[in-house]
Amino acid sequence: MEQPLKKLHSLKILLDIWKLVKENIFFFMLLFILNFNSDKTYIKILQIIFIVYVVWRLLWLLIDWFTSKYEIKENAIHLQSGIFSRSYRTVPFSKVQNIQRRTTMIHKFLRVTSMTLETAAAGDESSVTMDVLLKKEADQLEEQINRVRAGEHFANEELAENSLDQYEETKLVASIAEEKTVHFTPTTKDLLKASFISLSFFILFPIVFKLDDIFQIEMLAKDVFEVISKSWWIISLVSVVLILLSVGIGMIRTFMKYGKYEISSDSQSIYIKKGVLDESAFSIQKEKVQAVVITQSFMKRLLGLAEVELISAGQTDFEGMETNSLYPFLPVQRAYDMIEEILPGYRVERNMERLPKEAFWVRMIRHSVFWLVVTVAVFYFKPSFWYIPVALTAFAYLIKILNYKNSRYRITEEFIQMKTGAFNTNLFITKRSKVIEIEVTQTKLQKSFGLATINTVNRSKPIHHEELDDVPVEVADEFYIWYVARRNEIIIEK
Repeated sequence: MEQPLKKLHSLKILLDIWKLVKENIFFFMLLFILNFNSDKTYIKILQIIFIVYVVWRLLWLLIDWFTSKYEIKENAIHLQSGIFSRSYRTVPFSKVQNIQRRTTMIHKFLRVTSMTLETAAAGDESSVTMDVLLKKEADQLEEQINRVRAGEHFANEELAENSLDQYEETKLVASIAEEKTVHFTPTTKDLLKASFISLSFFILFPIVFKLDDIFQIEMLAKDVFEVISKSWWIISLVSVVLILLSVGIGMIRTFMKYGKYEISSDSQSIYIKKGVLDESAFSIQKEKVQAVVITQSFMKRLLGLAEVELISAGQTDFEGMETNSLYPFLPVQRAYDMIEEILPGYRVERNMERLPKEAFWVRMIRHSVFWLVVTVAVFYFKPSFWYIPVALTAFAYLIKILNYKNSRYRITEEFIQMKTGAFNTNLFITKRSKVIEIEVTQTKLQKSFGLATINTVNRSKPIHHEELDDVPVEVADEFYIWYVARRNEIIIEK
C-alpha cells in the first residue's frame, strides 16, 4: 500500500476550524455579544486582541496543513512537518503498540475518522495522530499494521500497492484469513445496571444548577415551590416526574456511551468498540498486555460486578476515553472467564492465600500513635469537638480491618496475584515474564512480626507499581526466588 508523499485530507482544515470555534465560543460571546455596545476601552482592546488571535490561528492552521505531509510505505509511515525548520519522522509499523480510532459526530458528518498510532517511545514522539482519514484508508492502514505486527507480509507487490478502489477486494481476502471472535456486547439488562451503578441519573442536577447560574431562576423556583408545597398530590406528581426524567436522561446517556460496546479479539489483538454518536475503537496487541487488574467499587461488589483493566506497554489515555478498560460493569464470573478467553496465557486463580494474623496486629499498630496524638490534642484544645477525632479514628481502623480481610495473594509457577482494598478492591494479575523489577522491603515493625512488603513493577505509561503489605517473610523469600527464575523464560520485546 505504498502511497506518494501527500498532505493530510483537506477536511482537516474544516475540523480544525470547528475545534477553534468550540475553544473560543465563550470568549466570543463574552466580548461581542454580552458587551456588544460597550464603550469601555479595555473591552475594545480585548476585542481587537481576540480578532488578531483568531486570524493568527486560522493562518497557522492553513500553513500547518500545507506543510504537514505523510507517506505510507509497506512497513512504516513517514511524517514531514515544520514551517521554518523541517522535521522528519519514521514510525515502523512493528513499533506500533496500540491503535486508537475515534469518529465524532463531525467526523461522521464528513464521512471520515481519526486514528492515533501509539508507540513505546517517550514524550511527544510516543504517538502519531492523523485527525482526518477516509474510513477506507484508515481500515487499510490498520490492516497493514496488524499484518506487519503479526509478522505477515503481502504475498506480492501488486497486493502491497492496492489502491483505495481495490481495497474492498483486499479486505475480503484478509477477512477470510482470520475472523474476529466477539466476546461481549451489552444487553438491555446490562445497560440498565450500568445506568444505575454509574449514577447517570444524577446528571439532571448539575444541569439545573447550571441553568440557575445562567438564567437566575432561583426566585422563580421559590415561587413555584410555594405553589407546589400547598398540595401533597402536586408534590408527589412533581417528584415522580423528576425521578422519571432523571432516570430517562441517565439511561440515554449510558446508552450513548455503551450502547454499541463490543469486545472482540483474534489471535494477535484485542479490539474494543464503543459509542453511538461519538464512536471510538481501540486495539491492543495481546503480547503487549503486561498485567490485568479487576476492580470493584463498593456498589459493584454488592451487585456482583467488576471492571477489567489491561495494563499495557505504551498505554496512553486518549482524552479520558478509558481505552484500557474492557467493560466497567461485567459480572464477576464473566470477567474471570473473559480474561481467560481473550488472553489464553492468563489464568485467574479463585483460591488465594489470606494474610496471617500477625498482619492484622501490625496494621492495627501502624499509625496508631498519630491518631492517639490527634485525639488527645483535640480533647485538650477543643474538647467540644471530641467526637470528630473519635469518628475519624474509628473510620480509619474500619478501613484497616476491611483491607486486612480483603487482602489475598497467590504465587504460582508463572503468575502472581495480589488483591487489596477496603470498600473498593483491586485484583492484580501478572505473568512472571512481564515483571521487569521487584522489591522486597521490611520495616522494623514488620521485622518484629516476621512480615515484609512485596512490590512488582510492570512496563506501562507511567510505570505500574503494585504492592502487598505484611506478607510472611517466607512468602517474600519465595517471591524473590520465583522472580529470579524468570531468566529462563524472559523474552525481549521489540
